[in-house]
Amino acid sequence: MNSGTFTEGVAKERAGIYFRFKSAAQSRLAAGTLGRVALPLSLSWGQAKSFLEIESEEDFKAKLGVDLEDPSVLLIREAKKESQIVLVYRLNTGTAATGTVAPAGTNTTAVTATALHGGLVGNTIRIVVQVNVLDAAKWDVSTYLGTELKDRQTVATAAELKANEWVTFAGTAALAANAGVTLTGGADGTVTNLDYTDFMTAAESEFFHTIGLPVETADDLKVTFVSFIKRLREEQGRKVRGVLANHASDYEGITNVTNGAVLATGQTLTPAQTVAWVAGASAKASMFQSLTFVQYEEAVDVSPRYDNDETIFRLKNGEFMLTFDAESKTVSVEKDINSLVTLTAEKDSRFQKNKIIRILDGIQNDLKSEITALIKEKKAAGQDIPANGDGMQIIRTAVTLYLTTLLEGGALTNYDPSTDIQIALNTDEDGFYINIGAQPVDAAEKFYFGVEVR
Repeated sequence: MNSGTFTEGVAKERAGIYFRFKSAAQSRLAAGTLGRVALPLSLSWGQAKSFLEIESEEDFKAKLGVDLEDPSVLLIREAKKESQIVLVYRLNTGTAATGTVAPAGTNTTAVTATALHGGLVGNTIRIVVQVNVLDAAKWDVSTYLGTELKDRQTVATAAELKANEWVTFAGTAALAANAGVTLTGGADGTVTNLDYTDFMTAAESEFFHTIGLPVETADDLKVTFVSFIKRLREEQGRKVRGVLANHASDYEGITNVTNGAVLATGQTLTPAQTVAWVAGASAKASMFQSLTFVQYEEAVDVSPRYDNDETIFRLKNGEFMLTFDAESKTVSVEKDINSLVTLTAEKDSRFQKNKIIRILDGIQNDLKSEITALIKEKKAAGQDIPANGDGMQIIRTAVTLYLTTLLEGGALTNYDPSTDIQIALNTDEDGFYINIGAQPVDAAEKFYFGVEVR
């Protein structure tokens, strides 16, 4: 079989093993390399009706206007305990804070500053005007967020002021020194179910691994969310996973969280709030990892606690729970399961395990992505993958390399490329039917010890 390195932008002349497929498999196997979770939240700053990518601690202040520890970003903070990136969708528009920097004069309009976004954070913005120390005919106009200087402009007139990342300016009145004008009137506003449906619509064009719906009630919204996840998975072929609270969905693509974590700060999270951590942990987990027994960082108890009988009952009901260990005083995942409870010949009990679903989803997502990229590379070189035996061999080689890498990495078992990959031309002879047999490796979750007394 031909082999070699697949170089971006350069198509190989002979059918062979393209290492991009191996790289995709190795990336999928690497723990901690994933972790893009999407969450819809009501926030006090940020571009409304859009996704804000939060990766580092600095992103909180720059994009959300608050520090990491601010109560308004609690769920982002919880998701970030596990996930690498939180794609937070700001549901609310809010009301922008405003302030008068200089009053209107004869034939002039008042100089005003208006917060760039609606929300309570706008009420912490302050505009200070001072005489420039080098040129007494000019003014230094400074924008502060709390006590932190964010922008300073030196201008001769108000007309020269330009918008910055925090405020916009308007007006033509003469500037004068002041001790600082704090903007007022900023409000977060309310959120409706329509805002959540806008979130789902916007999410269709975003890339993420897991998406959470952290709402307590609104069963009609939860039904819409489950339908949204099913449409992405089954109609669009995007094997994403959804997480919500207290909603029996009976679907392998949905995790149903039914109790909450109690944090070391004393704050008790509801099941809906706990969705953020579960979604983040699910997004991060690799093919190697089940969340069963994974500890919840900084959690000291669960609410409510379930006894043994109720725990068993709820597990059979497809509920994802946290459990408290009284001996170690820690909180961990009881069992990494999804909400599937109706079993069939096509979907047996293995499909209830989130680790199994992550492996199967990963295979489909990767092969779809990598084969699409391979086709584009061929197109860029003025070539096609032929709909004949040569084309089937190209696809077979690529898929074989990918699955063999997963086999060697321990994600699959009992894989035989000679029998577990079947490729045939479709009826119109313009594409292929590809069937793959894959047996994922489950996590060891039950340990039985036989003790013999001698």
